[in-house]
Amino acid sequence: MFGAARTATFSKDVAPILQKHCQACHRPGEAAPFSLLTYQQARPWARAMKEAVLLRKMPPWFADPHYGKFANDRSLPQRDVDTLAAWADAGAPEGDAKDLPPATGYAEGWSIPKPDVVFQFPRAFQIPAAGTIEYQKVIVPSGFTEDKWVQFAEARPDDRAHIHHMILYVREPGSHWLRSEPAGVFFVAPKVTDDSTDTSALPSDFLVGYAPGQPPEILQPGEGKLVKAGSDFVMEIHYTTNGKPGTDRSKFGLVFAKQRPRTRVLTLSATNGKFKIPPGDPNYRVDAEFEAGANVTLASLHPHMHGRGKDFEYRIVYPTGETQTILRVPRYDWHWQLWYHLAAPIALPKGARIACTAHFDNSPNNPDNADPTKEVTWGDQSWDEMMVGFFNLEFPADMPVEQILQHAAPVRKKLLAIGEEKGYRHEAVSHALATIERLGRESGLWQTTIRTDTEALTKKKLEYNAPNLDNFDAVLFYTGGNLEMDDQQKADFLSFVHDDGKGFIGVHSATITFTNWPGYGEMIGGHFDEHPWGTFDAPIMVEDPAFPGMSQWPGSFVLRDEIYQLRNYARDKLRVLLRLDADKLDLANKNVHRTDRDFAVAWAKMYGKGRVFYSTLGHPVENWDRRDVQTMYIEAIKWAMKLEDADVTPRPLGRQP
Repeated sequence: MFGAARTATFSKDVAPILQKHCQACHRPGEAAPFSLLTYQQARPWARAMKEAVLLRKMPPWFADPHYGKFANDRSLPQRDVDTLAAWADAGAPEGDAKDLPPATGYAEGWSIPKPDVVFQFPRAFQIPAAGTIEYQKVIVPSGFTEDKWVQFAEARPDDRAHIHHMILYVREPGSHWLRSEPAGVFFVAPKVTDDSTDTSALPSDFLVGYAPGQPPEILQPGEGKLVKAGSDFVMEIHYTTNGKPGTDRSKFGLVFAKQRPRTRVLTLSATNGKFKIPPGDPNYRVDAEFEAGANVTLASLHPHMHGRGKDFEYRIVYPTGETQTILRVPRYDWHWQLWYHLAAPIALPKGARIACTAHFDNSPNNPDNADPTKEVTWGDQSWDEMMVGFFNLEFPADMPVEQILQHAAPVRKKLLAIGEEKGYRHEAVSHALATIERLGRESGLWQTTIRTDTEALTKKKLEYNAPNLDNFDAVLFYTGGNLEMDDQQKADFLSFVHDDGKGFIGVHSATITFTNWPGYGEMIGGHFDEHPWGTFDAPIMVEDPAFPGMSQWPGSFVLRDEIYQLRNYARDKLRVLLRLDADKLDLANKNVHRTDRDFAVAWAKMYGKGRVFYSTLGHPVENWDRRDVQTMYIEAIKWAMKLEDADVTPRPLGRQP
């Protein structure tokens, strides 16, 4: 392209490339460390620019070109790479200034048009030279007396060297989020102390944010983000220390649409905050998804992780089952927080899912790994991790947001159902587990993984990144006998419930499992000790109708099933929900060993931080087609997974609420 006939010059050949691809950041006051607006500024960097573009380090763009087309694709065409290399090789000549393109006009201090309104932090924040600074928040009333539609929004950091990120949230009137906090002052939001709760979801409407490489929000004519009259802004900023003190007073600028737009834009996310990345793991997988509750259009994507982030992928899963990969970032770089704007926005029908998969490198080979010996969980600080797949949805301006979110919450929990038996084989196991899977799928509350072995009952990393206990919210046993688990598996399993606050649901023969393991017996609440009456028309009494699923039955009823007699079971350690009516039993049966007339049919209890439910019901295959039995187990699983609450304080025999 260049040679004896013509030499590449700055004015004619290089300046247009820099203007289009580089100057948004390489100008005074922006993120780049030097400016490239003029020849004098660019000339010293000619050879460094050549190396950066040949290695594809600059401009920063990480999308795999085989998946998706993007309107803001920053990657340089090969002809531009060749031009910059030829210019450097020729000694970086300036050329004729008459060949320069017209300068791009930037509003002073802003990348968007001059803002209609600016919201600034109420005072300067003093940043120390060292130490950890918690996320700082400030609530600022918008003062809007009418709805406002925002077409342009920008977060402008003041002291970039100390700012990891900053976000402007919209808190609508009536929202209870942070209502107890004062307005106009810096504060640290209260932390959730229950480590089994996923706190990763966006707390409110995300209007605009800043992180290195993250552009301002620039919407097309006819589009806007809504700020309702009477809303407050919640300004969030994350400061980091670097050995030098600093002072910051950052701000946010908004430009309003000239007229009410036809299309509303909303930033949402698919998140997963319940992962635990094992020490040294070089390729740990985390998944998250969002389901659209209405017909919408997907416009933009923004993957977010920290230093252990390795790769990130977005897929659309249509209601038909068809899957389409729309973005793959094979080499994620957390130093650049990029948005990817789809060249052709994608129409999503109701029920379509935005599925995200990320991998993390917690090994010593990762130069950005703060500590490869540490188990890594969700957290605010840069040495913690996050897994967030942000995206922008477009939909008619008059559509209620609740329609879009109705299938997005609650987030589907994950249930591990084990159906292994050693010794007697229960005919109902396969149908029972299939029913549990179907009930979770149809309700949208949980996803079920069914196993007939115990391999997943561990916190140890498994081959092929197979799921282990860290991937589940609860475990269900329809099991029997002494299953094959080593001592570490047993310790991991009890810790899963007791320490991690997860759930356990025991079905029927779960109490005839591990009968010689005291720790398991303590966790579940008792062990099998004969079934004196076999399968019979059991006279059952509802002892606690307040527990979810129990009020469907009258105070006493008859259900044909096999009811176990239990040993090592004590009412001072659990809450009995159903029991047999001892007045209607043949207590002269030689296999009746209990003398206290106390034959529990279902109970609930706490085990450390975790929740445990057990019922002896479920022996006959046909009972799994009964709606009342299904309802009992649905509600039990929901309670164990902390989707519902109930009082499980132990009570003495016969006491009624």
